[in-house]
Amino acid sequence: MKRLRFLAFAALFIVPLIPAAQPGTQTLPKIALLYSEYSRSFFKAHYPACDIPAEVYTMGADEFMRYFGGWQRVLEDDMGFTEGHEFDILLDEDMTAEVLSHYGLLILPNTPSLSDSQTRAIQKWVLEGGRLLATFGSGYKDIVPDLRQDDLLKEQKGGTFGLHQLWHDPVSKAFSTYWIDSGVDARITRYEGPTAGLGGLSGDILHYGGEANLLVQRPEQHPDVLGFLVIENPDWKASSPAIISTRQAKGLVVYFAFAPEYMVYKQLEWEASLPSDWPTCLDGQSWKDRGVECKALMMNALAYLMTN
Repeated sequence: MKRLRFLAFAALFIVPLIPAAQPGTQTLPKIALLYSEYSRSFFKAHYPACDIPAEVYTMGADEFMRYFGGWQRVLEDDMGFTEGHEFDILLDEDMTAEVLSHYGLLILPNTPSLSDSQTRAIQKWVLEGGRLLATFGSGYKDIVPDLRQDDLLKEQKGGTFGLHQLWHDPVSKAFSTYWIDSGVDARITRYEGPTAGLGGLSGDILHYGGEANLLVQRPEQHPDVLGFLVIENPDWKASSPAIISTRQAKGLVVYFAFAPEYMVYKQLEWEASLPSDWPTCLDGQSWKDRGVECKALMMNALAYLMTN
């Protein structure tokens, strides 16, 4: 098993919601965060490298770091980790039944490209009791080439072949909000489970202002949906889920149709609070406090998955 440890940083914004394990209490599950070279290759193929004169503010393969790094920063700084609820960084080759059996919670930080064997191992692990937290495009594309697809990669299908089936999205690919509203927010409709600690949001709106996935439409009273995308386009009438929590056999899944970790990274990037060897590509915008609400959601979702 290959496990990596990255740099630790000073705590910011929010007081940890998860207390340290106390003697005589149940040990909290060990967390795994996936660092995926498969997904880095996906980003390299889809996003140009930073080029300020050309007004390109993506980072090629390093764009994946904005998702992975956002989660790492929260795990390192804001969860109050002590012995009993630590985390490891796993690689693609670690996504096997044997390795996953050592962990209670897995985070997929916008990890679009996964092999068929990886998706099978993760899904089996969830059904046997694992806790999964996935964001944005996680689990929608394979690593196998397919010349019929726009991005030349095979789609992950439903059933046992696509992780998106775990949050009851049976479509075979992600549909982006980019073409109807490039900057969406999320409206919280129920404060429970992963949203339980988010009280105080003005108008129940969690500010995001970025791209999200359009999932299968669900009614606002759907028991698995805790929030919906706020899409400011008069031609768009569907209610599109933003936050989903589902029970899967013995397991539990939380899925965000957007990527709150991206906002955490972008705020730190703007503040020049990242270590010198982490990639940056400044876009001239102010990102002041834009990751605060997103970080709160991430921490609440982790607390929920670790204690249920």
